[in-house]
Amino acid sequence: DKMNEGDRSSMHEAMEQQSISISKAGINASLRTRCAVLAAANPTSGRFQPVSDVPFTSQINLAPPLISRFDIIWLLTDTPDDSRDEKIASHIIENRLKGSSELLVKEGTIPDPTRSAAQRKDAKKVDGKYEILPRDLLRKYVAYSKRTFHPKLDDEARAKIVAYYVETRKSGGDSEDSVAITARSLEALSRLAEASARIRLSDKATADDADRAIRLTKLWRLELMGENFDLTTIESGKKGKVRNQEKQIIDIVSVQQNDSGTSANLLEVLTEAERRDIPRSKAEDIIDKLCRDGRMMRPSGYDTLQVV
Repeated sequence: DKMNEGDRSSMHEAMEQQSISISKAGINASLRTRCAVLAAANPTSGRFQPVSDVPFTSQINLAPPLISRFDIIWLLTDTPDDSRDEKIASHIIENRLKGSSELLVKEGTIPDPTRSAAQRKDAKKVDGKYEILPRDLLRKYVAYSKRTFHPKLDDEARAKIVAYYVETRKSGGDSEDSVAITARSLEALSRLAEASARIRLSDKATADDADRAIRLTKLWRLELMGENFDLTTIESGKKGKVRNQEKQIIDIVSVQQNDSGTSANLLEVLTEAERRDIPRSKAEDIIDKLCRDGRMMRPSGYDTLQVV
């Protein structure tokens, strides 16, 4: 979210077309951008508000069309929890006590603890079961798996992903205003299943990999928006109720515009909006936003409206 607007807009082509076009100093070229993209953004108000009240897309400084291109979206909130808070605090304090001076490491007076062979041999256990892998080994493992293995979905994996897609589309109902899942999500599911196979050092993505991809997708969708997931909210940055109110305002203006033959009267539009349970202040805000977005205009002053 700290990127300038030009760089942020260029991300659209890079993520959608897997390439980026360059035209500088008489050189025209198209470069491949097939790489993983990890992005982070802070809430504009300091803390995330409940997504049931405000769509998270309107709480961060990233455009909804760009957000919708990511395969997984995690919403990280700082919720008080005694057990977890104690573990985090203990970990930070222990690292502080065991830490080495960065100045001494740079001067070469003491070895870098992150690259120390002795530290790698003294591997710790997490909860007495899992060994902490050295950072260098993990980097080599990821690099080797990405360079060596290029998995393909087998028939069972493809069938599972298609079945999940069809079932999710069906669960969304026949609403024209909201969509539970789109074809773009199929590519995301395929990439996640292939990544699951790659981390196993396998050239074949099986049904188990497809199940893992589906579980991940279900989890982030559930944590982000609950049971009633609406992909249109992510793509537009507006909740279904707001989109419906905008549609009603546009319908009111269109009808009055056709009846008068010229434009609609603002007062009459607000009166009709109140009849449809849209508060006057809310209707005014929606009209102002529609005018700013270029979907509506005021042809003869503030009190006249016309759909573009």
